[in-house]
Amino acid sequence: MDGYLTLPDPLAAYDMITAEVGALAGTVTPRRMDDPTPCAGWTVKRLLCHLAFIGDRYATLAEGAPPPEDEPGYPDPVAAFGEHAARARAAFGRPGYLTEVAPTPIGPQPGAVTVQHVVNELTTHGWDLARALGASTDISPELAVRVLASWRSFLDGVPRDGGPFGPERPVPAGATEADRLAAYLGRDAG
Repeated sequence: MDGYLTLPDPLAAYDMITAEVGALAGTVTPRRMDDPTPCAGWTVKRLLCHLAFIGDRYATLAEGAPPPEDEPGYPDPVAAFGEHAARARAAFGRPGYLTEVAPTPIGPQPGAVTVQHVVNELTTHGWDLARALGASTDISPELAVRVLASWRSFLDGVPRDGGPFGPERPVPAGATEADRLAAYLGRDAG
């Protein structure tokens, strides 16, 4: 994963993006849960459940237990996101975690790489949530630049004809850094 790690302080980046995504999630009212998102076939509730699952899965791995494989339909995904994000932060902040090599869904990695991956996921899906809610997509601009560099190191040269990332899309005039990230990952940022 050479080049994948772009964060000088992964825990500070994690704190920043979980606060920003948590604030966005906190604005979701029950009547918005069925709204569509830029993720094909996903509603706001499904996206929030995925965000909660990311925290749950990586917290469990960092705690040294087998992670849940199937994503549950959390009854209150906003509360679940906050709970699992806090659990993951506690596990990631354990002394030595960032340099330890531990299992992840993509194979053994140092903890810092795991935190980078979670930050990448939350920044990407934070954009999806902002877009679905009609909120500003100007999500943590400096962080979005670093996340884009990280995704580029992982995905450049990899065919993207299916799965979670589509082919790179055009970047519209006046795009935010997070819009550029979204367009790179195949989202329509226009």
